[in-house]
Amino acid sequence: MRCSLRSALLASTLFATACTGVADPSTSPQSEALVWSYQTWNAELRAESCPEGSAFAAADPLDIRVIQAQRGPEDDRNAQLDGLVLAGAWALESTNSEFGGLSGLDQLSPETLLAVTDDGKFVWIGIDPQTSEPDGSGSIAYMRDLEGKIFPTKRAADAEDLAVRDGLAFVSFEQDHRIFAYDLAACGRAARAAMVVKLDKVIDKRTLENNRGAEALALSGDVLKVGFETRRGTGSPIGTVLVDGRLANLGYTEQPTLFLLTGMDSASDLSAAVFRAYDPVRGSRANVTITRDGAPIASAKLRSPLPVDNFESIAIGTGPNGATRIWLISDDNFNNDQRTLLLALDLIE
Repeated sequence: MRCSLRSALLASTLFATACTGVADPSTSPQSEALVWSYQTWNAELRAESCPEGSAFAAADPLDIRVIQAQRGPEDDRNAQLDGLVLAGAWALESTNSEFGGLSGLDQLSPETLLAVTDDGKFVWIGIDPQTSEPDGSGSIAYMRDLEGKIFPTKRAADAEDLAVRDGLAFVSFEQDHRIFAYDLAACGRAARAAMVVKLDKVIDKRTLENNRGAEALALSGDVLKVGFETRRGTGSPIGTVLVDGRLANLGYTEQPTLFLLTGMDSASDLSAAVFRAYDPVRGSRANVTITRDGAPIASAKLRSPLPVDNFESIAIGTGPNGATRIWLISDDNFNNDQRTLLLALDLIE
């Protein structure tokens, strides 16, 4: 029987927790030793996701129709954006009925964005490296479970956010709260899920609702941070992932009532987050925050008549001439009354 380093450490961690009675990892002196680490685990995750002898399989081609969206009046842009420029807005459509429900996003390269859908698919979106605009090319593939099979139910497939490093994609799921890893660089669509952690459903002594799970995910330096689409106190809880699925350094966002965290990203000294709100009178609204080393440097309060929809993910990437670009993407919920809207916000530096 193969015993992985992760399973051995997890067993010892759980045993130590049971014996010592550690109840709150955010205040425990053992927390640092329990923190999940990319450097420690990435090689084993790659081996599990793409076992030796596995063949690379390409995703299926996907046609994407790119429609320029109105960017709204200049006065409204100036009022709603602070330290950011709305560089582009596009509605994305496809003749492929499987396209839609995009809920997580990351930029793989100047030529490619990668998204996940809340029914268990990866979607690659082509970007013209000269203009940093979507070029109409794409591809699509179903995610695989731990056995290499397509997810059997929507509950199992409810992917919500994405963080990628060196071709290893980390995906957070709600309903069944967990984080999987996929070695897309080595195996492509044939990559099977490798378990990173099964997330604890109890946050701050309260059990998460099924649809209020790990909505936001970021690989920050060597650690994974996860945020939840629920409100506790001043906002949504965010914490650092431990190897047993609990959270350390639990904190709360500062956002107005009704705004819940739906996406976040980290890159070097930058962090970005998007918060969503909706009501029938005002429609969809979104707040974006950008920080450098924890200090706010830019923000957006997206409201109509600017292009706004059900924004569920944010990614820090690059625009023309290497400028920092913040990408936002919306989840159309496979609803004809909503759009898959891609926004590009360039950071003023």
